[in-house]
Amino acid sequence: MKIVRFVLSLMILILPACAAGGAAPSRGGESTVVAPDGTAARPTSADPASATPTVAAAEPTAPAAPVPTDTPSAAATATATAAPPTAGACGNPYYPIVQGASWNYQVSGTSSGTFTRSIVNVREDGFDDQDVFSAGVSRSGSWKCRRGDLISLTPGSGALVSSAGMQADFTIESSEGLTFPADPQPGMEWTQKIVFLGQQSMNGVNVKTRNTLNASCKVIGVETVSVPAGDFEALRTNCTFKFDISLVDQAFSLATTTTSSAWHARGVGWVKSSDTGEMGATEVVLLSYSIP
Repeated sequence: MKIVRFVLSLMILILPACAAGGAAPSRGGESTVVAPDGTAARPTSADPASATPTVAAAEPTAPAAPVPTDTPSAAATATATAAPPTAGACGNPYYPIVQGASWNYQVSGTSSGTFTRSIVNVREDGFDDQDVFSAGVSRSGSWKCRRGDLISLTPGSGALVSSAGMQADFTIESSEGLTFPADPQPGMEWTQKIVFLGQQSMNGVNVKTRNTLNASCKVIGVETVSVPAGDFEALRTNCTFKFDISLVDQAFSLATTTTSSAWHARGVGWVKSSDTGEMGATEVVLLSYSIP
């Protein structure tokens, strides 16, 4: 029973909240989730082409400080207007990559609370982001950009990471595909496949696993979406995530499938997502945002 509870917690930690409309990591990334006391484990590298993301979560202790915003609230209905296109490798109309930009979200369902995602650093060929959860946990992540295509380099970059009181060290064995395309159009499809090797510990249970995440996504079209931040004409993408966990030293494996719809507004970014799977349903909505 301990093993089953552990594996379910592992899936909560790794399965993405579809914040980018696609799968989580790609080769070469590193991720750190910092506990409320400020401690964090250091990522290490398995080989020059593949870094080891380290994810550590702690029991919540204090809420995160609110982030100032100058964007529309629920009291004022707002329709998104396109921001100037971002130049360079990270230019994507549905995911503004601007240093200092931030988005505040509400999570409900299997996990609940709020978190703020911010762009903390923009490089010539990528960027770094950070999630700060009301539960007192934070996550740092890294992305690669390729002519507007966005490729997440970090596992566990989702709203559910705050619910997992565990520590996990992962090595990305292989990855292919992308997370969010440069010019998504209705009917467009893409995939991403990632294989993780790692060791996780929870409540005194240490387990070595080999985990495979397969994502398959398709653009549905533009829909009107109402969230607390306002009303947006947003591009909808539907994704299916298949996650397989195998214990290295034991004859145990588990597979789960999550279906997700995510909405991105031009010039604004991710405004809403709805995920359904064996662990239940989760919805994320945009409360406010600020893009310098």
